[in-house]
Amino acid sequence: MAKYFPLFIDISKKTFLVVGAGNISARRVLKLKEFGCKIIVVAKTISATIMDLEDEKLILKERAYDITDIEDADYVIAATNDKELNEKIVWDCNKEGIPVNDASNYKNCDFYFPGIVTEDEMVIGVTSSGSNHKLARRVAGAIRYNIKEIVSKCKKEQESDTKQEEFD
Repeated sequence: MAKYFPLFIDISKKTFLVVGAGNISARRVLKLKEFGCKIIVVAKTISATIMDLEDEKLILKERAYDITDIEDADYVIAATNDKELNEKIVWDCNKEGIPVNDASNYKNCDFYFPGIVTEDEMVIGVTSSGSNHKLARRVAGAIRYNIKEIVSKCKKEQESDTKQEEFD
């Protein structure tokens, strides 16, 4: 399996289409909202968790997926509980050249959704390139548990270095 390169990009002006509205979709939507992008959720039934997040950047469409849903999307996440529908979404996106993530099959992904840890201006992405999600989740959790202490320590060291440079 190939290793995936961690590319950090500004998605604040991008549109994500999330098809499905279960637990996986809710986690993706929650994390994407932190980065200021527009999110469109399409699902026959939208969970209360996602409904509670609705605002001007989160558009909810409670209905079945239609190929026209991908027209304005920069990225698509297929996260339904229907593998055949996820595969159709992947096929539609591939045909139109839209990067897609199939939550039900890592082999159908143009990109992976990493474990994301944020603290102040720091953003850390953790992935196993699709091979071991449980390990990636555990590593991200360990980083999340320790990140405040690490960032605080590094900021103090940075301040100390800056003060020392002033005297040099």
